[in-house]
Formats: sequence, C-alpha cells, structure tokens
Amino acid sequence: MEAIVQVMESTMGARDPYTVGHQQRVTQIACAIGVEMGLSAEQLRELRVAGCLHDLGKVALPLDILAKPGKLTDLEFAMLKTHPQLGYDILRPLKFPRPIGQIILQHHERWDGSGYPLGLKGKDILLEARILGVADVVEAMCSHRPYRPALGLEQALAELRRHRGKLYDPEVVDVCLKLYDEALAAEERTVPELPRQKQPAPNHISANILARSQEAKWNREKAGDLLGWLRKFPLRSRFFLHSVTASLVGCMLMLGIRGF
Repeated sequence: MEAIVQVMESTMGARDPYTVGHQQRVTQIACAIGVEMGLSAEQLRELRVAGCLHDLGKVALPLDILAKPGKLTDLEFAMLKTHPQLGYDILRPLKFPRPIGQIILQHHERWDGSGYPLGLKGKDILLEARILGVADVVEAMCSHRPYRPALGLEQALAELRRHRGKLYDPEVVDVCLKLYDEALAAEERTVPELPRQKQPAPNHISANILARSQEAKWNREKAGDLLGWLRKFPLRSRFFLHSVTASLVGCMLMLGIRGF
C-alpha cells in the first residue's frame, strides 16, 4: 500500500506540485489531531493514507480550473466539487482498506449537512473524515492560491471558532485549537523571531508550527511505538520516479490489485 501511495503522489506531483504539498501538510495536521484524540494505530494509518491522497480526484480536472487566478464560474465550481467522488472512484479497484476510500469521499462533508458530495450530517460522517476536513480548512487558508494570497493562521483558527458545531465537528475543532494554542505558546517561549526574509512561506506555517510542537512533546513524553511508527513516514515527497506511468502499472501488477 505504501508503494502505491508513493507512486500516486509522484504522479500527482508531476502534474500539480501544489496539491501534493497541500495533501502532505494536511496529513501532518490531521495526524496530530488524531493522536490527540486517541485514534488507534490502524485508524491513524488509514487517516495518513487518506490524507496523502484526499485530493487525488483533482488529477481528472482541468488545470485551467485548479490554477485559475479568478473566481470560478458556477459550472467550474460544480466540476471542482466532483473531486471527492472522482478520488473514491479511482481508488475503488485498488486493494486498500475500505475506510480509506470513504474518508476521501467524505472529507468535504460538513457537520450541519451542507457539505458534498453526499450531504452527510453529524456523526454519519466518519470521524477520520471530520478530522481531515478541519485540517484541510486550516492548511488551505494558510496557503497562497492563484485566486488569493494566504489568509494566515489567525484567520484559519477564527474560521474554526466561528463555525464550530455548524460546519465542523465541535470536538475536532476543540482539539485542533488546543494543539495550536499549545504550539503557539511553545513558539513564543522557545523560538526567537526570525528576520522577515527567512521566515517560512505562509503555506508551510500551519503544519510547521504543529510539527515542531508535536516533535518536542513526543520527544519529552517518549510516546512509544505508535508515534515511533508515525515518524517513519515523513510527510514530504521522497522521490520522483523516472517513469511514473510505467512504475504505476508495474506496481499494480506486482501487488495483484483487486477490489476493496
């Protein structure tokens, strides 16, 4: 499964590097929330894989839509909203644990039922998808996009507070806010202010702050095998294959991929 994830990340990265970086940072945030909420090792593994591939369906969308500098038309936005279903459909033939596809399918569902593509509500949405949805919002708002500059972490957290219990699971939001409050407090205590030109790019800030805080916390508490397992999988692209298509086909043949 890990090999398939890596090949898919490389395939996506060759076409749309932003989406791959976004997925990796979302995964980092989501896994930090998941650990804090006490998810099992299996749930965290599934969350990590789903996070790394949650925007997979965008490979089927025109780059003109993904990179459009202006506002999307109603038709373009309707096309964009198909990406969770497209990602689920791409993964359907692969031998992945069943929840992974469902997490990807549900990551744009919202607590009040206003999300897509299924209009699920409350706890009908998988917990892992609710976590991924919150992490996705935080990272996206902290990132530069073709149609707007980065809005920043403060605005992202304000969005969570404003729509807690409406769009987003209140328990997930509370855990996310707690993690960032702790991380920001630790930053103020331990990290000297950097010269402006050396500060991290805005689209890395949200994940980097949590990563530094979580790493320090885990090191202090010596969290054991579970967190040791998580640290084995760095959330950045580890390689680019010389022939993406040939490698993907070869990997599928080697692993004997069937249905869920």
